[in-house]
Amino acid sequence: MAEERSILLDEARCIGCRECVELCPQTGGTQFPVFERGERVPRVANPGSCLACLTCVEVCRSLALTVDGLRRWEGYVDPRAGNKEAAIY
Repeated sequence: MAEERSILLDEARCIGCRECVELCPQTGGTQFPVFERGERVPRVANPGSCLACLTCVEVCRSLALTVDGLRRWEGYVDPRAGNKEAAIY
């Protein structure tokens, strides 16, 4: 059995770009995807499928994702997230 990962998505911080869903290697075309699209923001569906590759953490422009307590450094602001409304296309 796969190790259960702790994947936290801060819905208040998430801008809904869904890059985590698109780029997660364990989401597209798998029987038990880590993420599902969700209505406004992605939803963590199967954390047991997570490989802890941290792709989702790295691509998250709003720093809304944490995997096993790891997140991009807090002081970093991705320039793509400067204008929350403009980031949603």
